[in-house]
Amino acid sequence: MNPKTKARLFGVAGAVLLLLAGGRHADLVARRGADNLQFVAPEDTTPLVAMTTVAFGAFRGLVADVLWVRAAELQENGQYFELVQLATWISQLEPTIPEVWEFQAWNLAYNISVLFSEPEDRWRWVSHGLDLLRNDGLRNNPVSPVLHWNIGWMFQHKIGMDFDQAHLFYKAELARKAEAAFSHPDGLREVERVFRMRPESMGALEETFGPLDWRIPATHSLYWADRGLGVVRGNRFQARNLQRMRLHSLAQLLMQGELLTDSDGKPLLALPRFELTDRLLAELERLDADPLFGDLTRRSMEMVLMESILLHAEYGRSVEALALYGRLTRLNVELLPGPEGLLNLLAQSRLEDDPAHLSRDQAMIRLTALLVQAREWDGRDAERARGYRSMARQFHRRYQAVRTSPEHAERTGLPSFDAMDRAVQARLPAGAAI
Repeated sequence: MNPKTKARLFGVAGAVLLLLAGGRHADLVARRGADNLQFVAPEDTTPLVAMTTVAFGAFRGLVADVLWVRAAELQENGQYFELVQLATWISQLEPTIPEVWEFQAWNLAYNISVLFSEPEDRWRWVSHGLDLLRNDGLRNNPVSPVLHWNIGWMFQHKIGMDFDQAHLFYKAELARKAEAAFSHPDGLREVERVFRMRPESMGALEETFGPLDWRIPATHSLYWADRGLGVVRGNRFQARNLQRMRLHSLAQLLMQGELLTDSDGKPLLALPRFELTDRLLAELERLDADPLFGDLTRRSMEMVLMESILLHAEYGRSVEALALYGRLTRLNVELLPGPEGLLNLLAQSRLEDDPAHLSRDQAMIRLTALLVQAREWDGRDAERARGYRSMARQFHRRYQAVRTSPEHAERTGLPSFDAMDRAVQARLPAGAAI
């Protein structure tokens, strides 16, 4: 074939293909919206991301693939600091892929933070990981359920639980930041700037569940789980994970939903929010009608009722505990109904009453209940108040005595008994019940 004729044919074929591709544009835009695939215009992102988008064009994916291979090698070899810069480059090449931000934030908050011995240094990296997700990750992927779940998980697990040696420092820093933000002259605008939380979403949660203590990690995990559920579109796995986080956060707030601090704002203990029992059960009943969550709710209802019964009993609220036990027996017909069944349940829960067998949270709940009841008898029956304080002091001593290594004591130890007692007395008037 004549070269000129061949060139003309290729030119015509190219033009036809371009026209066909252009005709698919509207369909691709519609599919992007239906599948929540994000597009962030260069002018709406950082200059470096905009530059890489324009400079690399269609080759960005190939460059990112090479960097991912190298990242996997660094991860396997434990070279986490080197991984930070590499992950930054990857996030700038693929800013609209949520897993990129998830990978980088996890490396900062979990892998790098634990390489340091000082709590201040650890917190710096944990905070950096959170900020990366909230500031950059969500800016590029505002409707990503994965990123919302990851933010909630860091509050729930990294800060809220006691697996990290520095978790008490993290809790204190979160409480300090929240206190400073909420007391700032700019109010909720400062909260939105520091925590990237929307005031209207916070208000909606408080309308449903009452006033929330934003100094507590579980309140933040509740917020991000709730926000994540608002952007889930048809992904059963993500929706169930977010709903589990939401319910678990509410259960935590039921047990320890009001923080008490010392004069420096350092967390000491937390009071329960008994009213959340009915609100949490109502939430579970609402979910029970949803095919997506129905199989989660029955077992969850039993667990909430069980924990709430034990909580009420710890605080001497026997009438409320018996009423809740009646609701539990209607769900679980194997339980013996009536006061005798409740006594059997309470007796079984005391089989491992030795403080050595309790988690820090369990010990805090039991100790707080004793101190609150001592306060309830102050001014009414001095001998009874003294008895409760004596039990609380003995329990505190026994719990602390088994924490023999410095690391164990630092991670799971309790504040001083006198500081906890003073905090309860400052919060509750003599003779008052919560």
